[in-house]
Amino acid sequence: MIKRIIVGMLLAGLFAALLVFGEEFRMIVFSLAAAVAAYEMGKLFRAKGYEPFMMPLYVFGALHYFAIARFGYPLMLLIWFLCVVAIAVERIFSKHRTTEDAMASLVIMAYPLMLFAALALVISGNVRSAGSMLGMLMVFACPLIGDTLAFFVGSFLGKHKLCPHISPKKTIEGSVGGFIGGALGGLLCWLLQPIWGMNYQLVPMLIVGLVCGGLGQIGDLFASVLKRWADIKDYGNLFPGHGGVMDRLDSVLMCAPIVLWYIYLV
Repeated sequence: MIKRIIVGMLLAGLFAALLVFGEEFRMIVFSLAAAVAAYEMGKLFRAKGYEPFMMPLYVFGALHYFAIARFGYPLMLLIWFLCVVAIAVERIFSKHRTTEDAMASLVIMAYPLMLFAALALVISGNVRSAGSMLGMLMVFACPLIGDTLAFFVGSFLGKHKLCPHISPKKTIEGSVGGFIGGALGGLLCWLLQPIWGMNYQLVPMLIVGLVCGGLGQIGDLFASVLKRWADIKDYGNLFPGHGGVMDRLDSVLMCAPIVLWYIYLV
């Protein structure tokens, strides 16, 4: 437990550094995170006997943030397309990889790598530069506060199982707490937005937070589905007591597109 708390504090410090330091630091951190997440997903598929073609996945993970931040999302989409073509060509001419292996590669390209691209669009400010820091706070705070409140509400008040075949400890009461926690995350972001000179309205931010509270739970449960399918406990062990990158970002990644949509419209 002490190790888990210490690592949690270090991760909180890393997030604070992401808010404080410049674009280059965020580019390095999230590019590494995407590449590691691709590795973790590849390991998950290998646990089931598949051999995804990993090189295009690492290339996209390493380059997508740079492409978005420096040249915009059209270059990111071009890199994504070329990586998909590479997967297709490798399958056509390789005698050692099956069609199922190629499908596993395409799955990883969609989940989690395209969600990392959505996250990069939020954080890089390529869509709305003024809202990038607020967007990063929203995409992390809403699902993580939702997850925290879901844990405590479920622990003290939970009586009705939500989906015991996937996660026996999760309850309907805890899920409601997750939605409320997401809305509280939206409120927190609304209170802190003057730091970046923002003036977004309260009600839309509460709604986005509420939605993220639900999407974060979907991301967490879907990640659990995949781990049960592969018969593994965690995606990785990069963060002792917390698992791997995917274990930490499964809920955050699922919220990135809705926060991106909100920033783009507003």
